[in-house]
Amino acid sequence: MGKALPECEDIGAGLVPGIANDGRMLVCFWDMQQRPSRHYLKSLAEKAENLADKGITVLCVHASEVDEEALNEWMKDCNVPFPAKTITHDPEKTRFAWGVKSLPWLILTDRTRVVCAEGFSLGELDSKLSPLRDKQ
Repeated sequence: MGKALPECEDIGAGLVPGIANDGRMLVCFWDMQQRPSRHYLKSLAEKAENLADKGITVLCVHASEVDEEALNEWMKDCNVPFPAKTITHDPEKTRFAWGVKSLPWLILTDRTRVVCAEGFSLGELDSKLSPLRDKQ
């Protein structure tokens, strides 16, 4: 909280071009092998249009080793419209560096990529976004 996002060298080719420099960002760490994570990501996908309207870019980070093809197929089959990355080196160390305490895990940043909320539920998302709207 209150610090800039860590470096992204261990998350598949870093942040997605075009979202790394402007706008607020919501990062979702998850694991396809965990039912709660799959459910969370599907629920987050249902909010995609609303989040885009609010200027929130979502990045999904798969937090463990996974077959890239299987991951991409699952994302496509479940109509998850967000860019997806995977942790490429030492998942435990990377999750620690990002402050991920459990999965799924959300991190919300302001326009300068400073973390303003983390570890909250989807039900709390609107209340976490309210203070950000006031800073626009």
